[in-house]
Amino acid sequence: MHRPATFLTAAACLIAPALPAVAQATDACTGEGWLQKPDAEFAADCASFGFDGSLEDREVLAWMIFARVNQLIADPDGAGLSDSGQVPLWMAWPTDVDTFRSRMPFDFDAAPRNEMEPSAEKKDILAGRVATAGPDGANEEVTRNKVSYDYLVQSGLTTKVDVAAFFTENDYVDMPVGSVELKASWLQVTEGSPAPEGALTFAFDSGEYWWRGLHVMVKMQPLADPGDAFYSEDPSWFWTTFEFNDDPGVTHVREIFSTQRAPLTDERIAAILRTAGLDGFGFEGFAPNGTQIRFTEDGNGDVPVILGHTHMEDFSGSPNTAQPRYWTEFESSCHTCHATASYNPETESFFPFSVPVGALGLTYNKADSGGVVRYLAQGYKPLDFMWPIAFQAR
Repeated sequence: MHRPATFLTAAACLIAPALPAVAQATDACTGEGWLQKPDAEFAADCASFGFDGSLEDREVLAWMIFARVNQLIADPDGAGLSDSGQVPLWMAWPTDVDTFRSRMPFDFDAAPRNEMEPSAEKKDILAGRVATAGPDGANEEVTRNKVSYDYLVQSGLTTKVDVAAFFTENDYVDMPVGSVELKASWLQVTEGSPAPEGALTFAFDSGEYWWRGLHVMVKMQPLADPGDAFYSEDPSWFWTTFEFNDDPGVTHVREIFSTQRAPLTDERIAAILRTAGLDGFGFEGFAPNGTQIRFTEDGNGDVPVILGHTHMEDFSGSPNTAQPRYWTEFESSCHTCHATASYNPETESFFPFSVPVGALGLTYNKADSGGVVRYLAQGYKPLDFMWPIAFQAR
């Protein structure tokens, strides 16, 4: 993790009491120093804990990752978090704009940005539009760590011309272990739309915004065959999404639709945040909507894993996308959706964005913006779950 600002202050046993069968994996992941480890080392050490452990182990790992990316750093030029002059570490990471629309190398030692840099929203792409702000004033902002940034830039995956060149010599993208991709959901604070009580607010040049949640995906281990990303139930990425606990309808979504949850006690959450020096800043106001490591619950192709955020995946809820508390369906799956991120070297086109759930099959298809049906199995090469390449390469 780049520029860590805090140190371990609590015993690892408060975070994840080890059982004999998983003691070795637990110690490697949650033992002393987990907060300061480089991202690649942390991911490798925690792969077995996250992928072979219990659902509760995965919930613990989700909170540990949340704590790592939210380590507080100084923000000398901005208002910071809750007037403390600090912001989470990830706010000093490169955004999609920094990664895909700039020729200047990103300075990881620079002060955190003060500009909102939203990415195109998936719901606009789904509708054939590209926009930076939703009709409700929301913004979604993607950031990534140095491991991910360096690979994308050095591999030439930031422009369509370079993506085409990449696939003349490669059959798939294979992001390095330790890659971290985040997506934050923001809503501007106005007189008619104030921040809810307990929300964390940040001041950008364009105004004040409150933070509604954070998607997190971490590459924990490579697939044995990275070319099989469309269909393999073997885990490689770890997914979780944290949402503000008082979002209208989030409890309904967590309890009715999310399939992989094991909520921790307040005491265990407090121990993790205290270990990271984050207690008292308001991070307790968030929690995971669940975790995900593969297409289906047991990896047998039967029961789909459902995971999403009520704002970032509102297009997956029905009957009314704006009223999650009344949803009767929520078709959202991080792993399945991202698995279809792919590129066809023959047509020089990306697979159309869609919202599948469950295991994919050879006949999975989606019509593109021209109405032509594209089959995933016919010539498309995996982008290693990286929709940003397809969405942002210019």
